[in-house]
Amino acid sequence: MTGDSTTNGVCEEYPDATHVRVTFYPQVWVDDRAVTSTDTETYLVSLEKALTDDGELLVDDTDASDRLAWVEEAPDRARNWDGPFYVTLDEIVTSPDSEREDERGNRDEKTQQDST
Repeated sequence: MTGDSTTNGVCEEYPDATHVRVTFYPQVWVDDRAVTSTDTETYLVSLEKALTDDGELLVDDTDASDRLAWVEEAPDRARNWDGPFYVTLDEIVTSPDSEREDERGNRDEKTQQDST
């Protein structure tokens, strides 16, 4: 990412964005065709890794977006997949830490409700 890219594209449109939610779609061979499995993996990637040099989001199902399967944030299954696959960028995330806290709070509320 170039020094100017932070003033262009996604960073300008979503100044509080920190991550992008991506989905890894493994494919399996069926009758000599790559067929997409329904057993996908979704994970967060830092925004910087999901941008072009111009500050725009990578395009889904391209060599550039497929590289997100090998970043450190990717699950082991994606990083080690030896068959065909593709990756999509699903959502811009502004605060993954507070999102996790919200999910934890919702689980805690449900647990408390279930126990009463």
